[in-house]
Amino acid sequence: MEQIIFWLAGAFGVPLVNALKQLFGLQGRAAVWLTAAVAAALAVLASLAGGAVAPPAEWDPGELFAAFGQVLAAATLAYKLLSE
Repeated sequence: MEQIIFWLAGAFGVPLVNALKQLFGLQGRAAVWLTAAVAAALAVLASLAGGAVAPPAEWDPGELFAAFGQVLAAATLAYKLLSE
């Protein structure tokens, strides 16, 4: 059940990234960095919301990288499905 939080965060990330790209007029490499930053922020928030991550002093980099990967994968999948 806790994995669904990361997939929902990724799906939420697509419209958020699109809105931020439009707002700041980003394209190319800047848009990719924005996507990575949003995915990282959503991964941390989803981890905290799911109780998967302890207080910041006890964060395990492996858990954060796994959460980042799940959120980024979900955002990529949602983007590909919506763009077709």
